[in-house]
Amino acid sequence: MSKKVLVIYEKMGMGHLRMARILEDVLKDDDVEVVKYAGSDMIGDSSINGVVKLWNFCIRKDYIRTVDLLLNFIVRIFVLPFIEVSNTTPFYKKLEEINPDIIICTADGFNKAVGSYAKEKGIPFYIFITEVSIFIDLVNPYATHICYFNETGDAIRSYDFSKTYHSYKLNKETTLLEKIQYILEYYRDYVFQGYRNSIFRNPNKELEENNDANYRAIGPLAEKKHFTDKDIKNIKKKYGFDNGLDSAILASGSIGGKFLLQMVQLIAKTYKKPLNLLVICGRDENIYNKVNSIKVKNPNINIMTFKYIENFDEVLAAADCIVGRPSAGIFIESLLNKTPEITFRRATSNDKGTLTMIEKYNIGKVVESNREIVKALEDILESKEQYQNNIEKLLNKYCRSYEEKGELLRAIILNNKYEYELIKDFDAEVGLNTPLSH
Repeated sequence: MSKKVLVIYEKMGMGHLRMARILEDVLKDDDVEVVKYAGSDMIGDSSINGVVKLWNFCIRKDYIRTVDLLLNFIVRIFVLPFIEVSNTTPFYKKLEEINPDIIICTADGFNKAVGSYAKEKGIPFYIFITEVSIFIDLVNPYATHICYFNETGDAIRSYDFSKTYHSYKLNKETTLLEKIQYILEYYRDYVFQGYRNSIFRNPNKELEENNDANYRAIGPLAEKKHFTDKDIKNIKKKYGFDNGLDSAILASGSIGGKFLLQMVQLIAKTYKKPLNLLVICGRDENIYNKVNSIKVKNPNINIMTFKYIENFDEVLAAADCIVGRPSAGIFIESLLNKTPEITFRRATSNDKGTLTMIEKYNIGKVVESNREIVKALEDILESKEQYQNNIEKLLNKYCRSYEEKGELLRAIILNNKYEYELIKDFDAEVGLNTPLSH
């Protein structure tokens, strides 16, 4: 019997849509129809476009703390309950129109309404979490949560489901009075008592287990191209860095930003060893032109500037390390291509889980400030085989190939099974993440 799988994503960056496309690729066949919708499109809400522009502007300008406080916390604490009580009914109507047999959501913000609908209809509901650290609206008592790592599962199970957000029922029959009560009780729990009911979880410490939510950790996942064997020699020749030097990537996702310019200037001025510095500017034409105009006096540094690279996986696999702003997407890609990452402590909260994983498993470096970049780069390049070995050990805890992950996802989502046993023992080589100030 044919199944219709609905995948709900959001247009907030590319991570949500990207995972929706991957899920479509691994799930669809003659007996499975996969349909994808942006959550905002389902309810006719165009405000997300302004949110995306604000987010990208702040990231480009390096206003990290500002955008984190505003969009990750203030909106969730003060605005989210109003959005939910106003959008639940239109969401229900669209879900009834689509009439799916299974629902998967890769985005935050919609899971309370979707979970209520799925529970009422008795259909499976899955939340695919594309980051390591999480917020309250990425957890639902009815859902099965699919995540990359067990650490995210620990974060999921640390929420208290007796609190308002997870215990209060909202559906299309909810009355105005009940909606007002929900908002008031939400404010009680997360505004007035927010000091003990945090909406955010980063598994950087042992978290108390407060629920038995279902979760399945499948290991890092990206497009199939990130899992293929690559001809490193030919890739270096193709992109022009086959000169025998160590190679480091500078990247900030597709949005670029002044972070790249700052790092180029710093490394070109202070790094003393021969190095190919591959600067990936993405779609930021302004930064691309500025980097190209830099006059490098350091004879050791070979700066190579690129715009958006469609096959970024090739360059990533051939490089010795990557220096990037904290980003779950870059982190997952660097893991799959076994390339150590150097990133920064100053991160938006949704990306702080990547720092936790880097430090816990000694698979890269987290620096406190820009001035520590050069020392971190030296340490990584001197011990790159050790870092790569630690990446291998982490990857070996989970199924490795794209095909295996596809089979696992089909078993979980289409057949409600989970048969892959995780390897519990992990022995990372220690000593690689001692503080840079020591």
